[in-house]
Amino acid sequence: MKKILSFSLLVLFCTGLFAQEKSGSKDMKNFRFGVTALPSLVSYKPDDLKKFEKGGTTFRFGVLVNAEYSFSGNFALGFGIGIGSCGGKIKFIDSTHYYVNDGEIIQVKDTSNILTGKIEQFLLKTRTYKASYYSIPISLKMRTNEIGYMRYFVEPRLNINIRKKVRADDDVVNWNSTNAVKEENLDITKDMALLKISATLSAGGEYYLSGSTAFVFAIGYDYGLSNAVQKESGNLLRTKDNVVKPLEQKFNQNGIVLSLGILF
Repeated sequence: MKKILSFSLLVLFCTGLFAQEKSGSKDMKNFRFGVTALPSLVSYKPDDLKKFEKGGTTFRFGVLVNAEYSFSGNFALGFGIGIGSCGGKIKFIDSTHYYVNDGEIIQVKDTSNILTGKIEQFLLKTRTYKASYYSIPISLKMRTNEIGYMRYFVEPRLNINIRKKVRADDDVVNWNSTNAVKEENLDITKDMALLKISATLSAGGEYYLSGSTAFVFAIGYDYGLSNAVQKESGNLLRTKDNVVKPLEQKFNQNGIVLSLGILF
């Protein structure tokens, strides 16, 4: 099936390129570049509902320097590079806990040596993830002919996100005093997956301002294809049957993405 799909795309590319050479619009460029803003509402979907619950949606934002190559009048290959924020909120409904030493979260491998510093133990209730990524999108834009000053399109996109830095704001209970407190801006970068892969399906339009310069807008749904966190946590522990083990976790990030940009 993958070979058939790849062959079909190759044929489409060659056919479209030939058609562009014969009947390309005088006003349209084969290659265009621009910038795009990507505000979004996202959430994490946990795999194990016995241990986790969705904690709601969060607002995130990204910016992208992008380009597209039109290989026919109605098809364009898009690509780019950018930086953006992702994340979500998760409620922990099990006995998940962790240790903090002088304001820094302790890795699981180090918990056997917590003999110095100001050590505190917390029962985790809710965590808000604030992750930043380098983004590399690859897309195929399928658009209509011009209708007045407009062209409409559908655009499937594959997003490759490389982890940059991740912070967390936690609602916790002090293990000893049972007081509810907040632990903010914890560095949990090592607890997140290095790569986060997702697929976006968007629909939108291009409003032509002059020649090939256009204001581009779209709305789409982003579906997470990979685990956003490490399968086995590096800093969260779980007690089950009186045995303490690293927490096993799996969250997929989904959301609604708005694209606002300009192509030259």
